[in-house]
Amino acid sequence: MMQRLGRFLSLMASEGLDCVIVKDIPTIRYLTGFRGDSSLLYADSKSTVLITDGRYTTQAQGEVAKFCRVFTYKDNIWRAAADFVGTHTKVGFDGAAYSYNDYNSLRAELPDKTLASIDLKYLRMVKDERELNLMWKAFKIADRAFLKLLPEIKPGMTEKALAARLEYYMSSMGSEKPSFDTIIASGARSALPHGMASDKEIEIGDFITFDFGAVYDGYHSDMTRTVVLGMANSWHKEIYTIVEEAQWRGLKAAKPGMTGAELDAIVRDYITSRGYGENYVHGLGHGVGLEIHEMPNINKRGTDVVLAPGMTFSIEPGIYIPGKGGVRIEDTVVLTDDGAKVLCGVKKQLMEIV
Repeated sequence: MMQRLGRFLSLMASEGLDCVIVKDIPTIRYLTGFRGDSSLLYADSKSTVLITDGRYTTQAQGEVAKFCRVFTYKDNIWRAAADFVGTHTKVGFDGAAYSYNDYNSLRAELPDKTLASIDLKYLRMVKDERELNLMWKAFKIADRAFLKLLPEIKPGMTEKALAARLEYYMSSMGSEKPSFDTIIASGARSALPHGMASDKEIEIGDFITFDFGAVYDGYHSDMTRTVVLGMANSWHKEIYTIVEEAQWRGLKAAKPGMTGAELDAIVRDYITSRGYGENYVHGLGHGVGLEIHEMPNINKRGTDVVLAPGMTFSIEPGIYIPGKGGVRIEDTVVLTDDGAKVLCGVKKQLMEIV
C-alpha cells in the first residue's frame, strides 16, 4: 500500500496540488484496502484520511492500512472533507468520479479554493504481485465453473437458466459476485456482442456465446468462449477459425512498448483481410482489475498508453453476422517482458456439445 500511495502522492505533487479528495471507490480500495462504499479519501503530503459514516467505521478501522486515519462524519461528508483541507489552496478531485451535484457540493464548502480535476484512471494499470495472484484466483474459479457447466448443456435449456447455473457454480467456488451481467447468447442472438441471457431456448445447430467472470477479493476475471450445440457445420467452422486465428495473432503480437491501438490494428487488419471487417464491431479489449473495464484501452482510441509489463487486459475479437450468429473468443492476459501470458485456462478449440 505504501508504494501505491507514494505513486499517488507523486502524481498529486506533479499536478501542483496541495491535497486531493478522491471519490472513486475502486481507487480508494486500491490505495487503502477499504472494501466499503459511500466514502471519500482525503490526502495531502502529510496525512491520509478515509472519511466514512457510522455503517463502515468498524469495518474501515480493520481494513485500512496503518498510515490511513478513519474519520466518521455525522451530517455532511463534503463539509467533513473541507475541514481537512484547512489552509491548503489548490484542491484536487478525481473529476471522472464526481457527478455535477458532487462538484457543486464540494464547491459550496470550499468557495475560496482552487479546485482542479486530476486524472487517476492510469494509476491502477500496472498490477503488483498481490493483485495478479488475486486475479489468477478469480480466473481459476471461472474456469472451473464453466467446465462444470459444459456437460450439463442440453437442447431446450434457456439462456437464463444457463446463466443462473454458471453464476451459481462460480459463487459456490468462491466468487463474491459475477464480474458483470453474464452474457449468454445463442443462435441468431450470438450476433449480439452484448446479448444478455434471455428466455430463448438453445437449439441444435446454435452457436452459444458465454461471456462471464468471477470476482475474488475485489478483482475481476473476464473470458468468452463460443461453442456449438451439436455438430459444427462448414459455416460454424469457417468463422470460428477466423476468430481463433485473429485472437491468436493478438496474443502473439502483444508486447511492451506498443500501444493498444497498434495491437487492435493487427487483429482488425487480419479479420478485414478475410472479408469480415464490417462484422467486427468493437475494440479488441480493455483493462481488467478492480473494475471490469479500466485502463488501458486496447482499441482504436488506445493511443495514449504504451503497454508495459504488469498490465492486464482482454484480447477479444469477434465476428457477428446479423440474423445468423456470431463468434467471440476472449482471454484476459498479463503482459510480461516476453509477451502476453493468458490467465484463462479453458481451451479455445471449437467445442461441439453433443
